[in-house]
Amino acid sequence: MKRIKEDKKPIYNISDRGFNVKAWYLKDTKISKGDALVIIKYKRKIIRKFIFPAYKIYNIGAHFEDIIEGELSKDDKTRGYRIAASTGFGGSVEIKSVR
Repeated sequence: MKRIKEDKKPIYNISDRGFNVKAWYLKDTKISKGDALVIIKYKRKIIRKFIFPAYKIYNIGAHFEDIIEGELSKDDKTRGYRIAASTGFGGSVEIKSVR
């Protein structure tokens, strides 16, 4: 079953240092409830496309600088994503990759 964006216009569209992030809320379906779609590009090429819980979607935008630093890092490319996904109580929400 296909995931469907609630709106064509993204919730946010942030660019920094050649990177861009866009996010959309998704309509609730059998396979997707309360989710959002996030696409991160570097120099117009998709480097990450994933499903993220809609209630935490602004964490991606708030930690976009951390995500960029991680992507540019040779050591830990996932650091910024882990920060954005953190619950603040020692756990984290799931980031589901999409093709």
